[in-house]
Amino acid sequence: MQAPTPDRVMTDLDHARLTGMLERLPADGLPQEVEDAAYDLIDSAVTVPVHLIDSDVVTMRTRLKLRDEQGEDMIITLVYPSESDAASGRISVLSPLGLALVGHRVGQAIRWQGADRADHRATLAEILYQPEAAQDFGT
Repeated sequence: MQAPTPDRVMTDLDHARLTGMLERLPADGLPQEVEDAAYDLIDSAVTVPVHLIDSDVVTMRTRLKLRDEQGEDMIITLVYPSESDAASGRISVLSPLGLALVGHRVGQAIRWQGADRADHRATLAEILYQPEAAQDFGT
């Protein structure tokens, strides 16, 4: 019998970087619900060495395809806050969508609350590029 797959998995490097970012934020740096969601992710995700992460898991700088409930596709890249540009599909990891994506696998449902305060749902349809799968461990 195979052990169940955890809901969220992070690389040890992503875990350390996200933790460090949160610790350096000013007290009023994020809305409280976003900060809480970030710490919940850090506390609950299973961490694995960067070279052992499965290629179907969203990590930092992953380019992916989301498919909404109407069948429309959205191509996005998960980035650090300083690199974000929603208009070009570069979504901050510290946004509600970014936090909803980290550690999920292809085929899983993603839920987040948008800036419009509406609940959104989509399926993680495909990983187009994952740095770890490409042996791109960056800086």
